Amino acid sequence: MQEDMLRRLDSSLMTNLFKTHRIVVKKAKGIYVEDVDGKRYMDFMTVITTAYLGHNPDYLVEAIKEAAENLIAGGSYVYYSEYLLRASEKLLSLFPRELNRVAFKPGGGEAVELALKLARKFTKRQEVLVTMGSYHGRTSGTLTFHGSRKKEFAPLIPGMSYVPYPYCYRCPVKADSCESCSDSILQLIDYYLKFSGNRDYAALIIEPIQGVGGIIYPEDGFFPKLASILRENNSLLIFDEIQTGMGRTGTTWRFEALNVVPDIVVVAKGMTGGLPLAAVVTREEIAASMEPGDEHSTYAAPPLVMAAADATLSHFIENKEAILRNVREVGEYALKLLNELKERRKFVGDVRGKGLMLGIELVKDKESKKPAREETAQLCFDKALKRGLLLATSGWYGNVVRFAPPLTVSKEEVERAVQIMDESLGEIGG
Repeated sequence: MQEDMLRRLDSSLMTNLFKTHRIVVKKAKGIYVEDVDGKRYMDFMTVITTAYLGHNPDYLVEAIKEAAENLIAGGSYVYYSEYLLRASEKLLSLFPRELNRVAFKPGGGEAVELALKLARKFTKRQEVLVTMGSYHGRTSGTLTFHGSRKKEFAPLIPGMSYVPYPYCYRCPVKADSCESCSDSILQLIDYYLKFSGNRDYAALIIEPIQGVGGIIYPEDGFFPKLASILRENNSLLIFDEIQTGMGRTGTTWRFEALNVVPDIVVVAKGMTGGLPLAAVVTREEIAASMEPGDEHSTYAAPPLVMAAADATLSHFIENKEAILRNVREVGEYALKLLNELKERRKFVGDVRGKGLMLGIELVKDKESKKPAREETAQLCFDKALKRGLLLATSGWYGNVVRFAPPLTVSKEEVERAVQIMDESLGEIGG
């Protein structure tokens, strides 16, 4: 049945837009998904980290059913709903008091574009700093903020300047330590802000951990220094927490662990359990700089999606301590097992991450660190898939495996996933 469905999909859908696992899923529950032929898979990519608390939890299913019986069409630019009110208040309760205004968008790309509009309108400046290797979406606008620009889609939005992002395993400035790498990049950012002639920077947008970039992050001291430099130059700090937020790294938001409070935060994945929703959270005075007509979105905050957000946020808030404890404990255990895998397998060059946002960088050999792009694709889309494990590729060179299961995963399930990776690497020859 599945092969026939895949052939039919290939004849009608643009299946060349993104490399996917060649399966057709029929149902899902917890950390497992099942295809139309009845085969089960452990989902360790969490549908690109959207089903944060597992697939189809009962509280979410019931909330969506109830909402569907009452109100489906609508959005926050047409009229409000009670679901919107409750979800807004619950989301903001998870932020510091000064971040007290939120706007919702259908997806992360649109939310990032809104964050940039806010920064420009508030500061009355146009230029923006972006870090290399970053990922903020694939709309025509956010493609410009993408750290790897695509000249085929030019012309892109002007006014962007690109600075390196600390990458300890492959230092972009050839520093002798992570700290000196961070300091060199911070100095460069300071120079951009102070000595770029008549180019006034509205903001810097950054991921606290690069997700699509390959689970890359600076040492923790980088971010307080960065925030200080931006403040000195009257530029805003925008955190893209689309992948790191909602508990993924062991705290509700990654910025909590970094001793900074950004001016604008973009969030998305995890808020609804899988339905499309993103949000921009900021301070009241920044939000107030916008005027009627500056922003619009037909599908911003529809009732059905906001009911899912209300239910998901409620569950997260009620069980926050247990969820975050599981992320930290199981994440630490997973990191231990993956480091043991690194010692056994020649393809595993580096293992890194925070909480349950982990990355395994595969290399041809550990001396040259030459990226093993083909082997990474073979692991994720062939060998592990056949053994019932879903993994995603990432990284500047396409050679990093993203290890990001639902936050409810157990140590036993992590053990099984690492075992499958071990067996698969052995079959590949690593």
